[in-house]
Amino acid sequence: MLAIGFLVGVVLKKTVKLGLAILSLVGLLIATGYINLQLSDSSKTTIYRVVSQVPTVASQASGVASILPITSAAFLVGLALGVWKG
Repeated sequence: MLAIGFLVGVVLKKTVKLGLAILSLVGLLIATGYINLQLSDSSKTTIYRVVSQVPTVASQASGVASILPITSAAFLVGLALGVWKG
């Protein structure tokens, strides 16, 4: 359980880091004027399609998350170590 928790912690940490890097890059591009916040009709359509898929993805993610032994102390220790050291 410790190893699974550690791996989940490392993946979680890397995912959060990547998300923050993408957000900061987009913020920098907006601030410098390379990205315009005016949305075209095709962009709006794409955003609506993505948002309409969110419930499906969320249900699949909750199914995967139910497999993880989140009540196990060894898993939680491994998760904490993965986030901290990973």
